[in-house]
Amino acid sequence: MDKTYYNRYKSLLEKLNYTYKGYNVKYLVPGYFTFLFSDDAISAREVFKEFYISTQIKDLGQVLDTKSSSVISFLIDRDDYQDLANSVKSIYPDSSIVKLSALPNKKVSFLSFSYLKHLAKAFKLIFGRPIDESFMTKLFLVGLLTKLFNQINVLEKVQCPENIKRYICFNAAYKEESLLTLYFKNRGIETISMQHGIFCNFKLMIPFDYINFDNMIADKLLCWGQSTVDYLTSKGIDKSRLILMGNPKYKDLMISHIDKSFTKCLVLLGRAIYIPSNDKLLSLLKDFNKKHNNKVLFYIKKHPFLMDVEHKSFASISDNMIFLGREHSVQEVLRSDMVNFTIAVNTTAYYESLALGKISLRWSESENEEFIGMNDKFVNLSEFETKLNEFSQKPEEEVRQEMKEIIKYVFNPELRS
Repeated sequence: MDKTYYNRYKSLLEKLNYTYKGYNVKYLVPGYFTFLFSDDAISAREVFKEFYISTQIKDLGQVLDTKSSSVISFLIDRDDYQDLANSVKSIYPDSSIVKLSALPNKKVSFLSFSYLKHLAKAFKLIFGRPIDESFMTKLFLVGLLTKLFNQINVLEKVQCPENIKRYICFNAAYKEESLLTLYFKNRGIETISMQHGIFCNFKLMIPFDYINFDNMIADKLLCWGQSTVDYLTSKGIDKSRLILMGNPKYKDLMISHIDKSFTKCLVLLGRAIYIPSNDKLLSLLKDFNKKHNNKVLFYIKKHPFLMDVEHKSFASISDNMIFLGREHSVQEVLRSDMVNFTIAVNTTAYYESLALGKISLRWSESENEEFIGMNDKFVNLSEFETKLNEFSQKPEEEVRQEMKEIIKYVFNPELRS
């Protein structure tokens, strides 16, 4: 396994073991370290932007403006993240939900004493320690730490209401939610993070997603299935920190019928690190339709974090390959009759497909995540054809039972028979 990026990330974290006003920096920075998991150099523009936003900090104090006993937050403005927050609210009814990206900014003057103090502190921390990074990266880190020190300074001035007994965030390992998690932990308030992806081993390289395990700073984690509990306890996480609750978005589902006609497919592409593998799959599907007279209508769904320009050359009515825009969510399509099976590329949407009664085949040419699943992997055109034939011939009840067992273990422990 290639651990180059991960080793770089861990090395930098060790150098940032520094506590300011009760907040250890090494727990606050992982969510900002996507750049460490690529070969792209930090640009002067990115450095300038980081210094600019170090004066434009989220007014996190508004999170505390509630009469509820629980606060639920999510940072990224996505409908599926909002849906997950709403589902958690059904479990903790006396909750307020805050979309952090919608909060206004508080401005800190470049010339203020506090800003200059934080800038000097960040500069001393980064350039006073043996950090093996480029000059531009170090400047970027100075801007980042200055912003974090400013955020801490402003947030610490806000008194936490006595009515708040619990803080539940989408991801305690990511950006402002890491800061809020530590804010509440420092005050003895229970902190909980939501599971929003599958915890698993990696085969080829350790991606940025590993911060979800590596920076698990909340007191507890809401777990989708027993598989998560089993995996995390095997890695040394105390079982008392794990709350088995199922994926709240899929708790009331029942897999009743499976369409095995294999004529309409939703292709669930992987994120940016899997772009080359995505391209290979799309080429294969194009070849399949040429060979089989456009037998399957392929709806292509890009990962939410991919740019629209990626893979656009494969969009073709003549090849029966149609790209779906961001206005169509994965869950919306899977709940409809638009598709009767899916293909997944290193994505947890694989389990969403199974949970909603759609057979999913896994493109594993560059498989990195070791997901528990069915015998549904393929790496070339011949294997793809074989899998379609195998599932077409397999008794529906047998297929449905296999899907239920996987979903019950991974996604929904209360799945009805």
